[in-house]
Amino acid sequence: MSKTKVAIVKTGPLKGNPEFLGGKFVRYDEDVALLKEKIGETIALSVGSIDNIIQEGEIVLIKPNLAFLAPPESFSVVDPRMIEAMVSWLKENSKAGEIWVGDNPSLGQHVGRARPAFDASGMKAAANRGGADRVIFFDEEEVVDVEIEGARLFRKAKVFKPLLDADKVINLPKMKTHLAGTVTLGIKNWQGIIPNVHPNGQQQDVHRLDIGQKCADLLRIRKADLTFVDALIAMEGQGPHAGNPIEMNLMIAGIDTVAVDAVTAYVMGFESVEIAAVRIAATEGLGVRDLDQIDVLGTPIEDVRTFFKRPMNDPVGLIPGINAVIQQTCPGCFANIRGGLDNFNNTVDVKDFIEKAGEIYILAGGVPDFKPEWVVGKHLFITGDCWKLFPSKEKVEEAKKLAKSVTEYPGCAPVYIFAQLNGDLQALYQKCRQ
Repeated sequence: MSKTKVAIVKTGPLKGNPEFLGGKFVRYDEDVALLKEKIGETIALSVGSIDNIIQEGEIVLIKPNLAFLAPPESFSVVDPRMIEAMVSWLKENSKAGEIWVGDNPSLGQHVGRARPAFDASGMKAAANRGGADRVIFFDEEEVVDVEIEGARLFRKAKVFKPLLDADKVINLPKMKTHLAGTVTLGIKNWQGIIPNVHPNGQQQDVHRLDIGQKCADLLRIRKADLTFVDALIAMEGQGPHAGNPIEMNLMIAGIDTVAVDAVTAYVMGFESVEIAAVRIAATEGLGVRDLDQIDVLGTPIEDVRTFFKRPMNDPVGLIPGINAVIQQTCPGCFANIRGGLDNFNNTVDVKDFIEKAGEIYILAGGVPDFKPEWVVGKHLFITGDCWKLFPSKEKVEEAKKLAKSVTEYPGCAPVYIFAQLNGDLQALYQKCRQ
């Protein structure tokens, strides 16, 4: 039995990278031309010929990782040069009838919906330059109710119809670390195929310890026909939003999304067993994660392996004066509080904030050792729903009566606090400065 193939290709240095890494995205014709050449090389290694995937007249959907309303310089979204090059290469070298580019940011309602996110990221302009027939804002499209056969947790989903309408789908994730998923690659990129109403069971449920299972379940809706990782300038550390760029100048691709993720994670310095979505998907027979069972072609994997800074999802003790009291909860609140605080910490003089606003308390889950009197005259933020289920519920209810102000974030898990907590802290800072 032949092994599944995954290709790793070095692009070589790109002319625009120094400016990009310096904080300004600049597009050069020669970069796009080089990327098109390397896309062709990567596809030849991984699938032989694009004709082995795309038949004459078929509609091809490219599903990038849009993630948030963020500029290219955030390095949270797929590189616009990769979008343009991929669309242009497919228009010139495949027999596709139409090329679509579509996605929905998973925190869209809180940090920009699909249309503004496509604009801000530069992806819409890039897709149009490449000759895309349609740029599709998923959250403006019809959804279809889908029963996910074989799913363990996420058994029903509302799925954006263009994903199901396309004849072939190319999964185009970005190489990034992730607070909740360790890395976010091809499997997790399927988060964008479902709507993001917050708080709501569609996005919220099974987004806790079980997020890896949820992502594996989503892969059952429809597998990508090709997964192609944008590893030009990746993100390490506090991804997917507050990490640091790391120049890799790589493309990684294959038909098996699980195998592509396993290889890419290894390139990032992780073992595939560490990545819950990859481990679970492989165990359930949705792909291969054992590198011994994968034929890695092109650049030898050890030549490009780089040990990325790992994401830390613990918010306790991050910012002096912002007290995260979290004793009995899951990573749903844990990681998303940390994500919100990372954003806040990176954009505000937190020492000045504490001087003006006073100490802040953030509670999640069960808090058996918490004392309600700690929050007297202070601002209190309460995340999630599960605190009501613990014996310490009465302590939290008493604290709500004693605090200067109370902000609650319902949901399990309240994924939206990734953005909303930061926004509310920013608003409090502005109010206290007046």
